[in-house]
Amino acid sequence: MTYLEFYGLREDPFKITPDYKYFYPSHSHRLADELLNYVIKHGEGFCVIIGEPGTGKTTVIRKFIASLSDNIIYAFVLTPNLSPEEFLNVVLDDLGLEINTTSKNELIKKFRDFLEKKVSEGKKVLIIVDEAQNLPVETLEELRLLSNLETENEKLVQIILLGQPELDKKLKLPQLRQLNQRITNKVYLRHLTLDETEKYIKHRLMIAGGGNVRFTENAVTKIHKYSKGIPRIVNILASRSLMSAFMTGSFLIKPENVEAAKETLNPDFLIEDRFGFLSKEKIIISLLVLLNLTGIAYIIYRIFFQ
Repeated sequence: MTYLEFYGLREDPFKITPDYKYFYPSHSHRLADELLNYVIKHGEGFCVIIGEPGTGKTTVIRKFIASLSDNIIYAFVLTPNLSPEEFLNVVLDDLGLEINTTSKNELIKKFRDFLEKKVSEGKKVLIIVDEAQNLPVETLEELRLLSNLETENEKLVQIILLGQPELDKKLKLPQLRQLNQRITNKVYLRHLTLDETEKYIKHRLMIAGGGNVRFTENAVTKIHKYSKGIPRIVNILASRSLMSAFMTGSFLIKPENVEAAKETLNPDFLIEDRFGFLSKEKIIISLLVLLNLTGIAYIIYRIFFQ
């Protein structure tokens, strides 16, 4: 019997591959989902979603893509470390256009003709870029120029960028000032709170079949402590905790199961205070000790050297 069968689950509820059916609407994830739909509905030019690794950017965008109607077509760029010409080629290829030129001007003309045709058919075209922090500055500037393609009434193309916090820093570079000014739609994916972490775990268990397993409050607290609410790390810890409890035949996931799960992981996956003195209490104690040492050193200096 596998641990999934033991717990009455149809599939692994905590797999780390992005699966939009497991989308959990935390406060910031719900905002991101709503913003994407708003941008498309109102024909906004740009939308940016920022989040640290593992916070669910890809899950958010896959849920959004799955909900698109037939009148919306898109190019999805997953490897964006491309020159402007390479980027244009990838976009046109993903949209199904035959590429028979290496001229950038010809590529842009071909793209504009395609966009105008689709708009005349009542369709919308999106460019979606994942891991957009890897876009070179020149290619980001090219995206700004592409966003200039418009009719008298609407944009011909809408652009969605998803990236890590480095993207936010890159967009604030002086040479990208004009692009940054055009980005009026931006949302940051935050870490799950403790309450959201508990609901997130329950949500995923329910989607996977409910089962007859329960995480204790203290177990959830430990998962949140070690993961700092990053969904990917929550998944890893929760999955390993299930395995630990299965080995003892328990349907109740306890703190010791989370501790066992933690011990099996690459330490780099865990978001802990890597230096124990970073707690408020220890910082205060360290400062007091430092002040005392400074005072003692000053007294010694006055006695022996003055």
